Amino acid sequence: MKATTILRHEAALKVTGKAVYEGETRADGMLHAALVSTPIGCGQILSIDGTQAQRESGFADLVSYEQTASLKPSSATKLIRERTVHFPGQPVALVCAQSLHAAQAAARAVQVTSQASLAVTAMAQARDRAIAPALVGRYPASSSRGDAAAALLQSPIVIRQRYQTATNNHHPLEPHAVVCFWQGETVTVHTNTQGVAGTRGIIAHAFSMPAENVRVITRYLGGGFGCKGQLWWPWMLLAILSSKRTDRPVRLELSRAQLFTLVGRRQETEQDVTLGFDNDGSLNAIEHHVLAQTATHGDYSDTTAGVSRWLYACPNVSTSHRLVRTNEPQPIPMRAPGHAPGTFAVESAMDEAAHLLGIDPVALRVRNFADHDQDANRPWTSNGLLECYRIGAERFNWAQRPAPGQALDGRWRLGYGMASTFYPQHAQPCKVRVRINADASVRVECGTQDMGSGTYTVLAQLAAQALGVPMSAVHVEIGDSALPQGPASAGSQATLSVVPALQSATAQLCAQLAALAASDPRSPLVGQRAEDISFEGGQIRNKEISESLTALLARCAASGLQAEGESAAWEAGAFSAMGYGAVFVEVGVDPQLGEVRVRRVCAAFAAGRILNPLLARSQYVGGLIGGIGMALQERTVTDQASGRIVGDNFVDYLIPVHADMPLFDIALVPEDDPQLPGGIKGVGMLGSAGVQAAIANAIFNAVGRRIRHLPIRIEDVMGG
Repeated sequence: MKATTILRHEAALKVTGKAVYEGETRADGMLHAALVSTPIGCGQILSIDGTQAQRESGFADLVSYEQTASLKPSSATKLIRERTVHFPGQPVALVCAQSLHAAQAAARAVQVTSQASLAVTAMAQARDRAIAPALVGRYPASSSRGDAAAALLQSPIVIRQRYQTATNNHHPLEPHAVVCFWQGETVTVHTNTQGVAGTRGIIAHAFSMPAENVRVITRYLGGGFGCKGQLWWPWMLLAILSSKRTDRPVRLELSRAQLFTLVGRRQETEQDVTLGFDNDGSLNAIEHHVLAQTATHGDYSDTTAGVSRWLYACPNVSTSHRLVRTNEPQPIPMRAPGHAPGTFAVESAMDEAAHLLGIDPVALRVRNFADHDQDANRPWTSNGLLECYRIGAERFNWAQRPAPGQALDGRWRLGYGMASTFYPQHAQPCKVRVRINADASVRVECGTQDMGSGTYTVLAQLAAQALGVPMSAVHVEIGDSALPQGPASAGSQATLSVVPALQSATAQLCAQLAALAASDPRSPLVGQRAEDISFEGGQIRNKEISESLTALLARCAASGLQAEGESAAWEAGAFSAMGYGAVFVEVGVDPQLGEVRVRRVCAAFAAGRILNPLLARSQYVGGLIGGIGMALQERTVTDQASGRIVGDNFVDYLIPVHADMPLFDIALVPEDDPQLPGGIKGVGMLGSAGVQAAIANAIFNAVGRRIRHLPIRIEDVMGG
């Protein structure tokens, strides 16, 4: 099937306000919930007294560690079952009342007695106690091929630098919310989650009940970026428990300030990168060692140093990750986890090497192109990185860029930089059910969810194409755990997971319809070979012979037809799979004021078969915007005396706005991948990595100042 540009299937519902998000669910007799937060950042809760809270008008319930003891222990219930305080702002109880105002008043009236302990509020305080995790994501935390230390000693050109990236916070437009209610031994949970199936499983486990007694609904999801998952579960479970205790529907919604502490963040990193080159620019050694923050109550590490294992050809590579436990919120995947901070370090170091060697930055990367996965010694399923370099450079006019520091536009010094980006490909098991009715309307069902990336649209688009009906005839039902189990919206896996299952289901339906037509003596297609029959424009046809789907269905399947397709997980086996890109950036720098403006971004991406160019471009632009924010604005600041986050609001936590946006030129590089299901790769993460290093490299090109930490602020450009 060829790529087709189609507008979002659910766009009209969203812009007219008809799309009901889960936090907007209404239920008779609904109670409102508020969380009670700890007054300390580290220590123990001695007691929780709700006497004063119970006197507040409208009070209905209070749940704390005493009530949560009934929940089965797990990583999802750990924080709400114990008395230990791990970070400032940690909830220790939930209060329900007749109104939100009453719930908040009752929460303030709860008396929490605690005993504080000395808190670790920064990595520097505990770096000597760093631990080495066994895994980072799905990969080993350490790796080694060849002898990097020995090769570095023999390298005539060595780049050895430390790069740092700040903590960033997820801030989807829609805050986390749950509306839940029980009916006997079953519970319905309306919540905004990136995985309805996984959320159902954790609820069933916590309450020791069959999964079929739990229904999780997420029809629409106002963004997530990695945070609408496991770190939301403890607070959601408190609301579900209170609903069970009161036998009333309960609604809980987090405030914008609570999103800074309760649902995850991109971890702070400190990366020591050493690159060894021969005089001709060939890499012969890489060392990449990462120190990163994690929480005292749970381990997490991005695959930050993984960038050095896969991106370039190099015979000697050593990587490692270490974690420092602090009394701060737990990190969690954030768009392009690991690859956003990792490419910043490696691609900045590559630019430093290009400058020192006197080699064009693109030429240096081409010279060190990895024609196979050297870490696993496997071939790629496909690799369009060289084409990304070529097409991106041509469209950006890279070869004609002025000499460093020579381009001026009034008060602005112009700079030009570039960087590579890539992201691994994986798929989850998935089932999709497709039904065609007698009127040729089609229903597609899958227990996945749409985070805003276009899952509704792709499912409708492909079903319509396969069955030869207009998209208006297709109804897509997702975001419900009662539907066939689908993938989580994470790791750029959703499309790669659902499309093969959908194609299997529609292929079965087409075969059924073709067989009916070929065997029905009343059909003009009787006697035709079923494999020669096609579907288009509401017709079933073989060349000039055709009849309408509705006529065939009326005669042969008046109650409609149904099929269920299934796809398996895809993991690297005989092949390794990556999506690739090259990002080219023009910045303007005011050397007097230190202001940096990204003026132009040209990015070329190779990600297999593109199903919908409009949606793909939107994903890439969204990722690039997030990367610009990470590069120039976003930083979560912790007060080291109290451990509390400073500026937990959008006044102090800067994010990009429309006025910060450059011109985007996105090239979708054609790439045939015969090994991946349908030749499809995920695109969601690719745009979020690479642009940070490209911006830093462009700033150096403009003013000659090398900045090795993110975000890059005015004082950094000014040399403060």
